[in-house]
Amino acid sequence: MKRTLNGKCIAIALVLLFALFGALAFVACDAPDGDERGELSSVTLILGDGEAVSFETDAKYLYGALSDYCDDHGLVLKGEESEYGFFLTRVGDLVQDEGRYIMVYHDIDDVALITPGYDRKRDGKVFHSSAQGVSSLPVMDGASYLIVLQ
Repeated sequence: MKRTLNGKCIAIALVLLFALFGALAFVACDAPDGDERGELSSVTLILGDGEAVSFETDAKYLYGALSDYCDDHGLVLKGEESEYGFFLTRVGDLVQDEGRYIMVYHDIDDVALITPGYDRKRDGKVFHSSAQGVSSLPVMDGASYLIVLQ
């Protein structure tokens, strides 16, 4: 009887241990910064001198939306992490090089997301220079994002 009780206790302990490791594995597998998912939003994207394209995304941040868009259209997306988030070094034909860098603009009216004094007009809209990297710039339903090389 004692032996059966010890066996059951060991079996229960092993099940609890495996459940704990399974839960920890799911916590460790969170989406990379800027690649979180949420509700479906309709956004507009303008790359360089290209035409504005609208698409739907469930990405919470611009990085996830750009990643999906580039994957769907066979475009290269590259960048690097910084203390301010992920900054782009290449989006399709827009490639950062010596003296030129990729700038991200948006039309979101939120002072926390804007670098003051660096607005840009395009297609009758005012775009604000982003104060965030693309991994922390939120996707907002109806928002437009302009990505240019300057």
